[in-house]
Amino acid sequence: MHPRRCFFAGSIAVVFMLFLCAPGYSGGYYKWTDEEGNIHISDSLGNVPEKYRNQIERKTYENESPPPAERSSEGVPSSSVQHAAEKGEEKQPQRYEVPYVPNEKSARRVIIKVVFNGSVTAPMAIDTGAPGTVISVSLAEKLGLFDEGQGRLLIRAGGIGGSAPAVRSIIDTIQVGGAKIEFVPTTIIAPMSDAFDGLLGLDFVSNYSVTIDSKRKVVVFEELPRDPDHPGGHDREWWTSLFKEFADSRATWKAYSETLDKRIRESMRSIENADSDRKAFADGQYREAEKLFDKLDRYAVENSVPMHWKQY
Repeated sequence: MHPRRCFFAGSIAVVFMLFLCAPGYSGGYYKWTDEEGNIHISDSLGNVPEKYRNQIERKTYENESPPPAERSSEGVPSSSVQHAAEKGEEKQPQRYEVPYVPNEKSARRVIIKVVFNGSVTAPMAIDTGAPGTVISVSLAEKLGLFDEGQGRLLIRAGGIGGSAPAVRSIIDTIQVGGAKIEFVPTTIIAPMSDAFDGLLGLDFVSNYSVTIDSKRKVVVFEELPRDPDHPGGHDREWWTSLFKEFADSRATWKAYSETLDKRIRESMRSIENADSDRKAFADGQYREAEKLFDKLDRYAVENSVPMHWKQY
């Protein structure tokens, strides 16, 4: 492993007892099962057919539908959609079918191939209980997320078994078949399984309605109409929660660094003491939070996000 990465990984234990878990994305999704046993997921109640609304499962987080169009296993649009585009007709919502592996031993997970940043392909499990995308350390290394300049913010991530050390970063693009999203905040954790490299959370469905067809063993992604009130494909809550997360992290590390600086000056100890080492690390984490905040701000400018959405 690169020496700087070794230093970064080895320094994690120093500060995890000092920091709180980063806030997750706040929002909700609707989940229902049709008469054929297919599972549907959407972030809009309007996409839920009337006859299924009495049995929908509403998932909330603090951070009969048309039959699938004919697609290849690589998510290529059907010929009917291509012909419509050639004739200049109104563009129909794109639908993509992606095959999945139906289980991971007895867990019965839905595992699909996902392309990261246009170059790295890895198996990921779709998790309807995860609001955000989670990847393993090994996948993060392949993507270069621990390199200088990327933004690698230490946090504590919560789960069923409690909280554990993790790293926050940003993935440029995630693609499943023809379905693709950009600028994906992600949490990096220790490996969860040999069968997959992470969890594809419900943040991926912000621009898609998702159907899991258990009979044909495919996941169907259907494009949702563009919403002018969702710049970059995200609502106000998504933008404000991320700005607050990165701004709060930056402020926390700055305050901690200033506290250590005061202790060092008052103690008159040698510069080679534990507080000095902690301060150096805190200063580094302040810079990592600043990188993530700046990336988010640039992305917001590119997508004309209103200024009052960036309050923190």
